[in-house]
Amino acid sequence: MITIENISTGDVHEGDEIEFFVDDDTYIGEVYLDGELIFQSLDVMNDNQLEHAFRQEYKLLKEADDIFSDFTN
Repeated sequence: MITIENISTGDVHEGDEIEFFVDDDTYIGEVYLDGELIFQSLDVMNDNQLEHAFRQEYKLLKEADDIFSDFTN
């Protein structure tokens, strides 16, 4: 389970999968949580810029445990 909070509004979103998408033609970046659009940014050229813009607006409160972590130790 992923839990994120909008820093400005205090809105909390929970979900299982977060996706970053950048349209190469329009340079609009979108972030989806379980298929629902939760963030949009203009003038981003790649996923790193989009993630940076997203983290300025949202903070991660809780992230799903890595199911493979037991196998790496």
